Amino acid sequence: MLDWRDLQVFVAAAELDTFSAAAQELHISQPAITQRISALEKQLGVKLFERQGRRVHLSEAGVYFLPLAKDLMRRCKRTEEMMQSLRGEVVGHLTVGCSTTTGKYLLPPVMARFIDRYPGVQATIRVGSRNRVLELLTLREVNLAFTSIPTPHRQIRYLRFKEDEVVLIVPISHPWVKRQSISPEMLLQEHLILREPGSGTYQAMEAALARHDISVDELQTVITVGNSEAIILAVEEGIGVGFAPKLAAQRCHRLGNIHMLTLTDAPMAYTIWMAENTAQPATAAQLHFLEMLKEEGYLKEKETGS
Repeated sequence: MLDWRDLQVFVAAAELDTFSAAAQELHISQPAITQRISALEKQLGVKLFERQGRRVHLSEAGVYFLPLAKDLMRRCKRTEEMMQSLRGEVVGHLTVGCSTTTGKYLLPPVMARFIDRYPGVQATIRVGSRNRVLELLTLREVNLAFTSIPTPHRQIRYLRFKEDEVVLIVPISHPWVKRQSISPEMLLQEHLILREPGSGTYQAMEAALARHDISVDELQTVITVGNSEAIILAVEEGIGVGFAPKLAAQRCHRLGNIHMLTLTDAPMAYTIWMAENTAQPATAAQLHFLEMLKEEGYLKEKETGS
């Protein structure tokens, strides 16, 4: 029978490329690493590594075995967590992926409330591009993912998490600081700082302007950036005006660094989606996190996008 500690050593050595680095990572001696790898290779009847000086590289068999070993470790960990949950304990590690600016601002306080309720759970929020976060979900490296675009995938189920408003932001030196809203046509005379096409913010802005027969191509775009924080910073510096999620912009607005407005008769909003991998069994921590979200009023709407 395979020993999960041997699997842990193998995965660490495979990912770090040296036995010495794996020993440091796992806080055991290097001879112990070598011994466990040798025992695992003997048990499996194949060489898992090719040695080249101090560095090691996976053999063909090792490349094949690595995802299997990771899956076995996840199953062992999940079994331990579920058995502990049967005793009334909620423990484990909840890893959440996030690709939206809104999620970066919204998830930390939600996660803090969850940890406060279940102190035996450790939590990690991994932030990356939308494609990367969904890739992590399909690879089972995160339990849940939050995104502004529900990209169809046969293994992914999406549920509505929250609607977020998009606002127009301007520098505090701008003449519009005394206004609460402007007509969309007034944007044609301004320098715009925009998100990249395809982002939730861009799509909300594009749809709002289209209702007034204004194309994004008609705007005087001076900078296109990949995140809302860069837009807020550029607006603070007086480079132009821009659009950002309200949750991301309101802190700088409260500090008096920028001013927020709406567009007259052109509401802007987008949906934050929560994604689950239907092929990945939920952990006890994940199930309790979903339960808390429902208690707080999230995840009420019908699932979609699968």
